[in-house]
Amino acid sequence: MEHVKKEMVGMVTVISLGLGIQSTALYYMASMNEMPKATVAIFSDTGRESRATYDYLNYLQNWQQQNKGIKIAVCTEKNLYHDLLYSGQGSRFASIPAFTKNENGKVGMLKRQCTGDYKIKSVDNYIRDEIYGLPKGARRPVTNVCIGITLDEAERMSIPRERWKVNVYPFLGMKVDSYGNVERIPWTVPMDRAAVIKWYHQKGLPVPPKSSCVFCPYQSDHTWAMRKAQAPEDFADAVSVDEAIRNSTRQGVHNPVYLHRSCIPLSEVQFDQSQKVEWGECSGTCHT
Repeated sequence: MEHVKKEMVGMVTVISLGLGIQSTALYYMASMNEMPKATVAIFSDTGRESRATYDYLNYLQNWQQQNKGIKIAVCTEKNLYHDLLYSGQGSRFASIPAFTKNENGKVGMLKRQCTGDYKIKSVDNYIRDEIYGLPKGARRPVTNVCIGITLDEAERMSIPRERWKVNVYPFLGMKVDSYGNVERIPWTVPMDRAAVIKWYHQKGLPVPPKSSCVFCPYQSDHTWAMRKAQAPEDFADAVSVDEAIRNSTRQGVHNPVYLHRSCIPLSEVQFDQSQKVEWGECSGTCHT
């Protein structure tokens, strides 16, 4: 633990809490002194995670109160679900990686801005406003942001764009600053996802469900099918988004837009449940 204390002196540390398996494990570990204490764990709520994820958030908040865990901040300043539903009625423009066809019938994906605008910026704004109390445009002091990426997905490690930010990857045993300088962290024990799940079982903690917006276009057919069968309210809200974004001409997209890669309305898709591979990845901070 002496390494931990020296590592953290004079620098604020936050956990980017996606409420998935890895980042939630970081929260528990920080609260249990198995890794450095963080100032706060920040969850950016985009407006429509799964019911299971919201239920787990309630569980985690109760656990925090009962076990004196570190503070959990829930950011709700931006609502992607609302902005997509009402995109044609003057709401904030929101770009998700939905599918559309060009004039030749080739399927492509729209530009993705949702993770940056609704996840990363919300966490960054909380750091500026609530931790440091700085005005807009002011540079934040150097800050550690812990991200729950494990060894099996090490390729998701990224260099922060902001000069003040240091991305810390406890499960990789590394951290990286905005100049691309990578350092090993002496106090970590690198883990893959399976090892993290084993850790939950050893601690007697419930394993969180996979975290993502219910309308995320990156879902596999298997995930869509399970959502439709097991979480009909979640699926119905995804269908509402799918219908709302169909006509996106005001956003400069002149062909119909769909959540499913088949470019068929989500309510009509016959899902191939054998297809379990996700169709993309939002970023290192979206699902973890």
